[in-house]
Amino acid sequence: MKNIFFITAIMLATAGTCAEAQRISIRTVNLPGYDITMNPYVCDSVLYFSSNRKSDVAVTYIDPNGDNLYQLYKVGLKHKQPHGRPKMIFDNKTVNMVAMTVAPQSGEIYVSRNDNPQKKDEDPSGYNIYRYATSSSKAAETALNITGGNAAYAAFSPDGKTLYFSSDMAGGKGMMDLYYCELKNGSWTKPKSMGDNINTEKTEIAPFVHPSGKIFFSSNGRPDSNKLDIYYTYKNGDTFAEPRRFDPIVNSVGDDYGIFYSDNEEWGYITSNRYGHDRLFFFKQEFPKFTDAEEMQVENLCYTFYEETAAEYDTTQFDFMWKISDGTELRGLEVDHCFASAGEYVISLQVLDKASSEELFTMTDFPFVIEKPRQVNIVCPENIVEDKEVTFTANGNNITDFTPSDYYWDFGGGNKFKGKNVSFKFSKPGKYKLKCGTIAVEDPTIRLCTWINIEVKKK
Repeated sequence: MKNIFFITAIMLATAGTCAEAQRISIRTVNLPGYDITMNPYVCDSVLYFSSNRKSDVAVTYIDPNGDNLYQLYKVGLKHKQPHGRPKMIFDNKTVNMVAMTVAPQSGEIYVSRNDNPQKKDEDPSGYNIYRYATSSSKAAETALNITGGNAAYAAFSPDGKTLYFSSDMAGGKGMMDLYYCELKNGSWTKPKSMGDNINTEKTEIAPFVHPSGKIFFSSNGRPDSNKLDIYYTYKNGDTFAEPRRFDPIVNSVGDDYGIFYSDNEEWGYITSNRYGHDRLFFFKQEFPKFTDAEEMQVENLCYTFYEETAAEYDTTQFDFMWKISDGTELRGLEVDHCFASAGEYVISLQVLDKASSEELFTMTDFPFVIEKPRQVNIVCPENIVEDKEVTFTANGNNITDFTPSDYYWDFGGGNKFKGKNVSFKFSKPGKYKLKCGTIAVEDPTIRLCTWINIEVKKK
């Protein structure tokens, strides 16, 4: 459908906002007997973490300095909270095990731990990332060929084809830097630095890759760092976007690191020493409300131009030439034109002698502005079928008066998600109203929300 544009017309567009701030809560995780806990990881409703508690009433494994070894533990979750008694994962008597993750495809466990002591009564040496087939595995292989430095905090991309980690290997920018390897032909490639806009002269550790594409990590070297604070970035082609500092309630005046964040970004765990020593903390985010959602407008760049007073001219003697500042020239009393994009243009209407095509005079010359509808743009497939997962994408390309902080989706029925890209599966056919809103980085009371109707078809 084309827009009919008379040169005397004025078009206005408005969009609603609301003023309700986002809320987030955080509290310590109660694990009696486990005073020092760190590096949470959740998989299949099980919480994994590291602690240096006494291993047993009668036996405690210590290093040659007499310090308790850090061991890996697991405990079931009920309503996202630890439920039951934690259990040690590995029968480990010689090295510190400080963090773990699970490879998405193989199910192998990647553990950040000391290398084995070379001699009896020798301290465990530097850290490396080891690969275990299962938690009952006795033997393990180093996952990466890192020489001349430590490596720790393995984190996988959702497809399992990229492995991120922290290392102080030679050639880095700071004390600990972030690197990544790619899985090719069954082996990990040579590590690549995440770049100078991520790594600083100080410390970057504990990456975590979210299904939305965000890569969380901790740093104490950025201009707005207190100590170790949590930031997030995302891959942008061959580089990584400028990091943003995570929520100020989750970050504290102490060291904050080792984040795990749920798929829908509603809850998560971190490590923090804000109260004196490393402890696990649980945080939960209430999804913001958008009270003034508006239907998404389809951007229409095609217009019909018509000069009402030109009808008084004798068309047997006169012709009309429309000149548009994008380089287009069109003849006729009424013309159609589709612009390539929104923007500012100049429209000129010239009167020509029909016989000679000589310009007699310019009848009108005026600025013409095409504004993008101020909205959250929702992109989704045209054909959506029941029981088939589809990806929905949001962007703020049309928003010019503030910077979108993130995107909040409501599929109805309590199905709410957060992120630029989300995946969802409709269980039955029918018509659905889908909402997506965003909040301004500059002011959390500024909000904008868009809705669309979608039809889900039978298989």
